[in-house]
Amino acid sequence: MAPRGKSKKPTRGGGKHFSRGLRPLDGDGEYIDTAPPEGVNEEDVTQQWHDRRRRSISSSESESESESEPELNSRSSSPPPPPPIAVSNPNRSGASAGGQQQQQQQNQSQQQEPPQLSRREREAMQAAAAKERYWKLHAEGKTDQAKADLARLAIIRKEREAKAAQRKAEQEAKATEASAKAAAQGRRK
Repeated sequence: MAPRGKSKKPTRGGGKHFSRGLRPLDGDGEYIDTAPPEGVNEEDVTQQWHDRRRRSISSSESESESESEPELNSRSSSPPPPPPIAVSNPNRSGASAGGQQQQQQQNQSQQQEPPQLSRREREAMQAAAAKERYWKLHAEGKTDQAKADLARLAIIRKEREAKAAQRKAEQEAKATEASAKAAAQGRRK
């Protein structure tokens, strides 16, 4: 027999329906009918449901008050529950006085200390600082790359100066040759 989930086509994006079939219970543990009868407004039905809910809660409270004396005897035989553990929740609004004090202390500590950076932010800041130091040294000519660039540029400058001097010498040679040629032609005539 094939596994149960393999034979069905998966529903993509469909939510799970865990509490779809649940119906509310009243104080006696009986199901409350939530389906409105025909011709009744939904607002009336919700109002009736809230009224029944309030009555069931109040009736259970009144029953618990009348039965509180026997319950105390049964409760006394069991050990009392431990006191609740005080946990500070940073997402909770500071409704209690203790929460307000803790919030004030946190605010003071945040003002005194610089904010803690995450690892990525810290590494990014360190990388940016290292890059800035490198380019500062590069501009001063103290890095290996800057030294190599300056040496290459010095060689290029020398080659250009040599070529410029050679061109100038060639131009002077042509000019003297042209003047000598013109003088030789003037003598022939």
